[in-house]
Amino acid sequence: MNLFFKKKDNKPIKNKLAFISATTFGLTAFIFIAYLLLGELISVIKKDFSSETMIVVSEKLNMRSDKDDNAYVIGTYPFGTKVEVYNVFDNNWAEVSVKDKKGYMSFEFLVLPENFYLIEGMFGNENAKSLIKAVKYRKAISNYLKNNKFTSKIPKSEREKLYGKDDNKEVWQIFAENKKSEFNTFCFGDYNGDKNQDAAFIITNIETGKRKLIILNIETKFSKKYGKLITSKDLNKDFLFIKHIPKRTKMIINDSIKRIPVDAILIGTNREHNFNDIPKLMIYNGKSFDIFPQNNKNEE
Repeated sequence: MNLFFKKKDNKPIKNKLAFISATTFGLTAFIFIAYLLLGELISVIKKDFSSETMIVVSEKLNMRSDKDDNAYVIGTYPFGTKVEVYNVFDNNWAEVSVKDKKGYMSFEFLVLPENFYLIEGMFGNENAKSLIKAVKYRKAISNYLKNNKFTSKIPKSEREKLYGKDDNKEVWQIFAENKKSEFNTFCFGDYNGDKNQDAAFIITNIETGKRKLIILNIETKFSKKYGKLITSKDLNKDFLFIKHIPKRTKMIINDSIKRIPVDAILIGTNREHNFNDIPKLMIYNGKSFDIFPQNNKNEE
């Protein structure tokens, strides 16, 4: 045995390994603490960069604490409120924020800005906006306008987002009486016999004064298909207003009394708050437009 053999000193290596381990542990702990402290902030910043700006299209919309109809209401926002949307869930709820408040809203009542301005611009007066409150009808009418390359009275910048720089679009709006009026420019019923609530309305070209009666099918299961056209008709100056006639009502059609098979639409005017000031009335009976005469009290 070599008495002069000296045991190799491993202390510097052990110290080096201990230093590396401590440094690694410290760095890991720092990253973990930073994640706890800054993770939520980073998540919010990431969301802010990936959000979509949308606008409330209903008269008012609740923000809730969770994506459920029974969750607490933490805010209520009117028509036209801008909302940041971060995520949309399968149950059609959206994770949103309005200014510094975060929560959940029903996605059904939010639209992109260009669609909002189209809807806002289709109301020729406050009566029309008050009369057409249901979002499904608002979306259906705006879809009809877009699909037929019409527009409404909207800011030029927003029109360009919808149609490009083509400014030759016809501008159409809906003008209405007070919603309590028996005769108006909008009504709803089952006008094609499918047991869904369809929409009928009169739109006016604000440049030419030309009017059209539009009848749309409302398919609520597929919101992107809101507003499939059932039929339409150009109206002359005598036919200003419409009235909903329920199914099985007795009506004079082609000089004979008949019960209408589906909901019908009576088309006339309401200058006297009745239909006696024009010589003829028109009715859409679910299949065709029929015109029949009436007694004109002004000629008696």
